Amino acid sequence: MIEKTYTFNTILKLWLISKDELKMQSRLNYEDLINRYITLDLGVNLVDKITKQEIDDFFLKVANISISTQRKLFYIIKTSLIYAYDNGYCTNYLNLKNIRFRSFPQTIYILTKEEQVSLEEWLKNKVNIRKVCLLLCLYTGLRVGEVCGQKWDDIDFKNHSLIVKRTIERIRNKDKNISSKTILIESTPKSSTSNRIIPIPDFLIRMLKQFEGEKKYFLLSKSEKFYDPRLFESFYDRTLKSCNISHNKFHTLRHTFATRCIESKMDIKTLSEILGHSSIEITLKLYVHPSYEMKKSSIENLVRFMANS
Repeated sequence: MIEKTYTFNTILKLWLISKDELKMQSRLNYEDLINRYITLDLGVNLVDKITKQEIDDFFLKVANISISTQRKLFYIIKTSLIYAYDNGYCTNYLNLKNIRFRSFPQTIYILTKEEQVSLEEWLKNKVNIRKVCLLLCLYTGLRVGEVCGQKWDDIDFKNHSLIVKRTIERIRNKDKNISSKTILIESTPKSSTSNRIIPIPDFLIRMLKQFEGEKKYFLLSKSEKFYDPRLFESFYDRTLKSCNISHNKFHTLRHTFATRCIESKMDIKTLSEILGHSSIEITLKLYVHPSYEMKKSSIENLVRFMANS
């Protein structure tokens, strides 16, 4: 007879142990999500007593976080409950179809055209490799970890392109022999579609050529040593102050790139592939935010269309 004394927290620990194929960063990411959201909520419940309604209520409580994070939480909850059922830790098999994810509208900052011009003018003055790499993000949509992971071998000067095949990230340190709480690691991009080739504008190719180093060297560190994304984010913050632009996250460059591409009539499929998204829907939902100018122009086009009918 099955003992019905296992808490969901216990099951989650056993489930994580069973996932021996996980990459280190994925395991740490799952642990962080469990500790931050599940442990003090669903985690205290007996696994055989958890209901579908409780899980639906849980996702109502976390509606303030991104849909992508909610999906990760759902994966953790669903697969760990299946693990519990398959291994005899509970007799209650839950059908988790139609669990709803909710989200509140999020304000995402995009540089105005005036701010972008001001930023570009500052970056093109007294150029160094960090300034060039910020411009690279502004014209390719690279994430901060991706640009920190760029080596000279990834730049194709002949075909004016770069390849994204690694990212640098800081994760929680579990090595007791190292005193630091976090460590830098090199990992593969976040998904298969994130591994991609991106065209580079001609003016940036010329700027990059000025600083070209050994193929095995990272662009930003000028060596084989990792360049900390936090240092590059700090440089970005100082750059904004120099340009008198209000503080915003590094990811603003990616949002701005996507929006400018739409404003310049780039088709969504092309943009989606450049950004490394798995679907056009993700691009539209997450990164394309029509500006007031775009809306006004669309209304004016409608008026002209009706006038000429």
